[in-house]
Amino acid sequence: MIKIDDREILETLDEKVAPDHAAVIVIDCQHEFIADGGFWDELGQDVSETRIVAERIAGFLERAREFGVRIVHVRAIYDRHHMSDPMFERLHRHGSRLYCQSDDPASDFYPGLEPRAGEPEVVKHRFDAFYDTELDLILRAWGVKTVILAGLVTHGCVDSTARHAYFNGYYVVFPPELTGGASPEVKRVTAETIDVMFGITPSVQEIEASWKQAPVPAASPVA
Repeated sequence: MIKIDDREILETLDEKVAPDHAAVIVIDCQHEFIADGGFWDELGQDVSETRIVAERIAGFLERAREFGVRIVHVRAIYDRHHMSDPMFERLHRHGSRLYCQSDDPASDFYPGLEPRAGEPEVVKHRFDAFYDTELDLILRAWGVKTVILAGLVTHGCVDSTARHAYFNGYYVVFPPELTGGASPEVKRVTAETIDVMFGITPSVQEIEASWKQAPVPAASPVA
């Protein structure tokens, strides 16, 4: 930890991802972006890659639970009454159907990535998981200082959420292995942008190594 202008600033990865003040935000791990025949597949994107990322995320969440790290699951719902004119225009331009509809099972969480007890679900209606949701309220109630971002898609909802997290005063940790839905080049550029402008991009191995060195936080008392 360093002092700048009489502030105590978290400097190292160990400090930033400490279980007592970090939270994993899992973004849009839904059938639409992972399963064959989902929106992302219909858009011509590589869902074999998003399935690999989904498996990585599932394993990472198990490690997070072992070390007492908080987890929030974010789910996209883009029903007609939530959509703006530009959102309709985008779908029309790409020849795409409406997706992430609340009455469609394709909007459900992908198997193995469903919220567990004590892991809240936040529903968003824009790419940014902070925009007009209760995510910030939940994180501040927990005393979270750092968000560790995982999910889909790298250059869309994950990137948008990372930027807003930084603007809201959170330390941003963006492990590229845990985001998917982008080409290798787009993922590289997104990670480089995050690293220069908004946060850090450590590997999963580095994050888990930091957790192993940290004391497991005591369970929070029930109000």
